[in-house]
Amino acid sequence: MDRIVGIELSHKYAPIAVREQLALNKSQTVDALRNLREHYKEVFLISTCNRLSLYAYGDNYLHLENYLEQFGNYKQFLTVLPDSRLAIQNLFSTASGLESQAIGEHQIVGQIRDALDLARKEKTIGPVLDEFIRRAVHVGKRARLETSIGKHSASLATVGFELINHHNYNLEDSTILVVGTGNMANLVNTVLDRSKIKGLYVASHNIARAKKMAEEWGGEAVHVSKLPHYLVEADIIIGGTQGEVNLLSEKEIENSKCTRAQFAMDMQRPKLLLDFGLPRNFNPVLKEFENVHLYDLDDIKKMTYEGLLKRYEEVPQVKEIIADEEEKFSEWFYQRKASPVIEAYWNNLIDTKDEELKWLLPKLGDLSTEQERLIQRFAHRLIRKVSKKPMEELNNFAQNLHHRDNPINTVKKVFDLKDVDIFVPKKRVVVGTRGSKLALTQTHHMIERLKIAEPNNEYVTKVIRTSGDDGNIAVMGAFTTAIQRALLDGEVDVAVHSYKDLPIEDVAGLTIAAVSEREDVRDVLISKDGLKLKDLPKGAIVGTGSLRRKIQLLQIRPDLKVEFIQGNLDTRIKKMKEGNYDAIILAAAGLIRLGMMSQATEILGEEEMIPAVCQGALALETRENDTEFKNLLAKINDEETATATEAERVFLTALGGGCNFPIAAYAQVKEEELFLHGMYASADGEVVKIDKISGHKKLASQLAKQLAKDLHQKVTEAKRALSSGKSA
Repeated sequence: MDRIVGIELSHKYAPIAVREQLALNKSQTVDALRNLREHYKEVFLISTCNRLSLYAYGDNYLHLENYLEQFGNYKQFLTVLPDSRLAIQNLFSTASGLESQAIGEHQIVGQIRDALDLARKEKTIGPVLDEFIRRAVHVGKRARLETSIGKHSASLATVGFELINHHNYNLEDSTILVVGTGNMANLVNTVLDRSKIKGLYVASHNIARAKKMAEEWGGEAVHVSKLPHYLVEADIIIGGTQGEVNLLSEKEIENSKCTRAQFAMDMQRPKLLLDFGLPRNFNPVLKEFENVHLYDLDDIKKMTYEGLLKRYEEVPQVKEIIADEEEKFSEWFYQRKASPVIEAYWNNLIDTKDEELKWLLPKLGDLSTEQERLIQRFAHRLIRKVSKKPMEELNNFAQNLHHRDNPINTVKKVFDLKDVDIFVPKKRVVVGTRGSKLALTQTHHMIERLKIAEPNNEYVTKVIRTSGDDGNIAVMGAFTTAIQRALLDGEVDVAVHSYKDLPIEDVAGLTIAAVSEREDVRDVLISKDGLKLKDLPKGAIVGTGSLRRKIQLLQIRPDLKVEFIQGNLDTRIKKMKEGNYDAIILAAAGLIRLGMMSQATEILGEEEMIPAVCQGALALETRENDTEFKNLLAKINDEETATATEAERVFLTALGGGCNFPIAAYAQVKEEELFLHGMYASADGEVVKIDKISGHKKLASQLAKQLAKDLHQKVTEAKRALSSGKSA
């Protein structure tokens, strides 16, 4: 089923070093539009310094993702918009300024307009995306007219001005050099509007453009080749070119013979460098020089200003506008799906009217031109009035295309519209998930599997916030309870969980209807210095959120210090790199699904680090009494994984544990045999017991219970012996 889909790389998840690699210039943007047009009915692309957004009208987002792969493996930084609702919300929020670094900034609306003009010129835009983008621009205008989201200082221009003030520059005694003549270079207008300056130079390869801009500002135009002289003279240098010049790009400035680089060491007074370019115009090494104050786009992102805080107060009102406009556009979008039926109905009425007038007019004798015109007009008014109510009902029906007994089909039969073919989804399936990048990636993967199994459904993603997302992971079902409640309340039809996060207690009214094919079950070590587990120095700090991992890790390396770590994948890796930990341990499955496996230093075998129960598998949950959804999910169930994970959960249940207990298990089904490897330990880690069992897969539950019983007995006896030894 065709829908609006998208994929985006933005400042929210991608650092500037990554955004530089995907900063498409105009010719690259044109190539992308033409390439993607081969796969989609309509394509639209926004490329700015803070985002690369690809939107398309088609049946899935995969071609967008595949296209970006030519630039490298950036999957972990991408935001996927797999259905119309998410795509609409994202572009409308972007146009309103809610997704900008400087919230509420105006420039994005112009950038969206420019992108629309280019797509129209390349003929990659059609009626759906054209209306979608025009509505987005309208949302942006409403947000700024009806709220104060854009009225307080928070743009890149004003932030730049704040930095100039922060460094105590007296502008009347300062010279400014602007490199580049694009949109970012125009930020200097803010400075000129607020203060006089001593001197201004505009540098560019295109001297004609530089002269035109210099005349506007009362400055002097210079060619880029003359930069060395003016770099020395300038106090404030603003870089805003997209690749015309990469100033001071030498990696080792101290050893450079280039006069452009030498200025950083030889100057007598401080210099302020504002780098608004992407790729960056200035070498980041310049930050190390005492008399250089360099700020790039990521630095600005970290700064908070009073105006930005005031704009945040306007966010709830802007979100109301977005919700209102989203509803209006969604209504138009679904009505448009019914337009072939409406058009065919109207054409039938016109044909009938014309045929009847051909019969009537000759029988009325001699008529004047005016009399014939009135009869024609009367007939047309009549069919308009007769069709008014059916037209309204057709538009109402269009809002319910996902109903099984869709009214559109009834209308087609009632009005004998045999030649009209319109896609009517069998059902709308709402899939609930957490909002983390990993959870969404996993959910989108399962939705694609469902589309293959049942392509006649419409699949919609609904993000649900859980206790675990708010940092409260101590409660039972931290990552699942809120989603399960939404299932029971009918807000969602299917829930996608990381199976290892599901508590062992069954929820009345719900059932696991499918288990995904298992991803790699192993754990991996990521170390700051690229050291493997055996090479980590004594006392090295290793972060993990799992008691199971901690106990097994200390069995291998008792000399290490294992500390608790919390957060999603990116957050944990960031904490390690910032120096809080020497290494961390994560599940390989998550890294693989996010395309981040290259960050792993070492893969730990399942023999030395037995996985968590159900690690690597996804569980798809639905309502127990909903036979239709149970049958749908059964189509993508992996039987071997379902048998293996069920054995692991029986093992876990028999030991009375949950995901926070020091229990591990890994089951494999090979032909008709089940092999189960388990670990059980005391909470303090003093006693750790590991054992295996195997047998026919039909006896999986009995085998799991037996292994649990054996290990429980061994741990109990060992603790008793240990206690006796201590007493003695």
